[in-house]
Amino acid sequence: MASINIEVVGLKEALKELNTIDKKLRRQVTRDFKRIMDPVLQESYSRLPAEAPLRGMKYSWTGQSGKELMHWQPMMVRKNLKAFTSGKKVRDTGFGFKQNLAVFGIRWAGPQGTIFDMAAKGNLGRELTRKYGDPSRIVWRVYETKRYEVEGEVKLLVERVMRQVGRNGKI
Repeated sequence: MASINIEVVGLKEALKELNTIDKKLRRQVTRDFKRIMDPVLQESYSRLPAEAPLRGMKYSWTGQSGKELMHWQPMMVRKNLKAFTSGKKVRDTGFGFKQNLAVFGIRWAGPQGTIFDMAAKGNLGRELTRKYGDPSRIVWRVYETKRYEVEGEVKLLVERVMRQVGRNGKI
């Protein structure tokens, strides 16, 4: 799985504090992040196949096993690619390590896009790789082309948040 890490000490707490001080200002941070990520989203949308990527994905499956997973619905796939902000804390996974959840990110909310973009194993993964290239087929590749402008704007956004709550965040 592809990821990029920019660690900012105290950002989650700063967002939580900002939310208690001024909810409108906190929501503006989310809107600003979504605006920053909009070029990545728009380019990703343009790279999505208009038709089902594989023959079996164009059919509406019966039963519960694959119905929601496989049926390619272009508008639903497009709608499920989202930029997000999260103030969730570090959580214990129960397997002896802790998972730190991202504050800012971009993700597929539904299974069709996730499968198309990231499937790597089995017949499905092999066929998608043959036709569309290695995972990540869309999001990470698009992000890489826009990485420096996105990271620069996110750093400015983080600095603004930290100033608003009177903290010196270490980036």
